[in-house]
Amino acid sequence: MSRNNWLLMLSVGVLSFALISQRANSADSTEQINNDSCMKCHKRNGAMLGHHAQEQLKMNCSSCHGEQGNHPKKPNDLMVFSAENNMTIDANNGVCLKCHSPKKIAQAEWTHNVHAQKVNCTSCHKLHPESDPIMGLGAKNRSNVCRNCHTVQR
Repeated sequence: MSRNNWLLMLSVGVLSFALISQRANSADSTEQINNDSCMKCHKRNGAMLGHHAQEQLKMNCSSCHGEQGNHPKKPNDLMVFSAENNMTIDANNGVCLKCHSPKKIAQAEWTHNVHAQKVNCTSCHKLHPESDPIMGLGAKNRSNVCRNCHTVQR
């Protein structure tokens, strides 16, 4: 192989590597959104971040809500955890299960096994307050939360 051919191949290889690296970096920066960009519009007295925004968890809004996409032009690009969303229960709860182990959840409370396929985690748990209100409730007060759905069984 001549020296010129070798230099040409080396140049093409280096250029290809540089282009691929640049493309990967630009994709990450445009798709990943940070809390600051969301909080420009979604700030409610600073309360939107809550427990899941603790620095040691290394999470941002897109960790749960997905990538920005065309939002705010197309808010359907983002995952929303409310009664009005059009996500399946499996898809909705699947976001939580990326971090929360099903085995640990089942050990924590028997109701998780009963409800896991029927209701969203966010039906009982609140994600944006500093702490989840249901976590501090005793069994009696927790059953009052159950009555939000189970009105017949008093």
